[in-house]
Amino acid sequence: MALSGCATDGSSTGSGEDKPLSIFATTGYLGDAATHIAPNAEVEVLVKAGGDPHTYQPSTQDLEKMKQADVVLWNGLHLEAHMIDQLSGLGEKQISVGDAVSRDKLLPWPEKDEDGNDLHDPHIWNDPQIWGEAVTAAAEKIGEIDTENADDYRANAEDYAKAIEDATAEGKEKLGAIPEDKRILVTGHDAFNYFGRTFDLEVHATDFVSSEAEKSAAEINELANLISEKKVPTIFVDNLQNPQAITALQEAVDSKGWKTAISDDELFADTLGDSAPTDTYLGAFEHNISAISAGLGQ
Repeated sequence: MALSGCATDGSSTGSGEDKPLSIFATTGYLGDAATHIAPNAEVEVLVKAGGDPHTYQPSTQDLEKMKQADVVLWNGLHLEAHMIDQLSGLGEKQISVGDAVSRDKLLPWPEKDEDGNDLHDPHIWNDPQIWGEAVTAAAEKIGEIDTENADDYRANAEDYAKAIEDATAEGKEKLGAIPEDKRILVTGHDAFNYFGRTFDLEVHATDFVSSEAEKSAAEINELANLISEKKVPTIFVDNLQNPQAITALQEAVDSKGWKTAISDDELFADTLGDSAPTDTYLGAFEHNISAISAGLGQ
């Protein structure tokens, strides 16, 4: 979906220096939001296509870029588990957008933090309503740093959120056509629970928190039983998870007498794609909707 209406951008820190605002974003989803909020800013994305923000260890160069940036946007909710201290220690120029959204909309997560506190599912970009709040929070923070252009940033964020809202409405129409008995989404990485809630899909995955936390053989067998019993036509690889787990699941389903296909269209989980159209939030979002609609609507 093409985005229009982002007429102004604000391209400096407002300090009188003729240099573009620099924004450091931990994920492509946040980097894309920053690009729409402040089109002329220099945006640096930390975790590139196919990376895993759950396990990413920042390099010395990464840390230096964080420190030098005018604004730092990070997801929070324990997504960037190995760099929380570095990010939170950057002072007023940083924001964890996950801490700025409505808590009552967050889903629970099957882990606790280092202090034993309950966590929430960090994959909030897969809930368009929550992500709209995250975009607003990002725009407010950018506007706090570059006050001269704060109104422009706010207007651009509103346009961007409206485009997301429109894409969601189209997605609900498309995914709503999937038969009731086929509304089961099976993926590699456990990143689609918000997506499932938004579009009324039952969601299962072959891993837990990160690409390094796969389910046991018994749990995979239980998932294979469900796929066989429900006659799920298609299961999905994503751009984070090693496809071996999905292949093994397909073989387990086959041994139970049901043939399930692995979609040729990978889903985009924790990172965007490396080329158009899936190198943007809306592009990846719409791709995932189309792939799931085609795979489960058979």
